Amino acid sequence: MTSKLFWILLLVVAAVVLVKPLRDRASGHMEPALNPVYEWNTRNRVHDLQRLTAREISVAGDLPRPRDFQSFISRLEGGKSAVDSWGQPYYLAVSRRTYQVGSSGRDRVRGTPDDILSEPAPRPRA
Repeated sequence: MTSKLFWILLLVVAAVVLVKPLRDRASGHMEPALNPVYEWNTRNRVHDLQRLTAREISVAGDLPRPRDFQSFISRLEGGKSAVDSWGQPYYLAVSRRTYQVGSSGRDRVRGTPDDILSEPAPRPRA
């Protein structure tokens, strides 16, 4: 009996994962459980993008413009790599002396306390 229940549960999970309409319908219910994984993944991705940006600065000599940051990522890594785990675009926050790569976080609103940001890095001198 336990084996049969296991296979039924496995089939249901596979259907939710593989069938887009079922996945879309279930995503709202599953998101709270997945948010810690999303945050971990996005935090790592933000740091990877910070390193990618620093490497590009060493080659090109300057930062990409913040409004061009998604196209910068897409050009170097492909289209879907420019969005975070919640489907929102990564952004580049630039101040007079530093820059940071960021994600809007789980609330999908930029500039709120749940944003995921890289450590500030020195902005290249013009």
